[in-house]
Amino acid sequence: MLKGLIICFAVLFAQLAVLHVIDARLYNVPQDARQTAVTNNTPLKDDEEDVPSQAG
Repeated sequence: MLKGLIICFAVLFAQLAVLHVIDARLYNVPQDARQTAVTNNTPLKDDEEDVPSQAG
């Protein structure tokens, strides 16, 4: 009986490891795409160029 429990736990951990690898492969690609979409921001305008100087 003890041998059966050890085999069951070994199979369980093997399945969890395989699912973890599959999960990491499936969800890393969309996450990278979302990160590149978020990080591609338009450059901010320079306020000094847009506002005319009031020297005078």
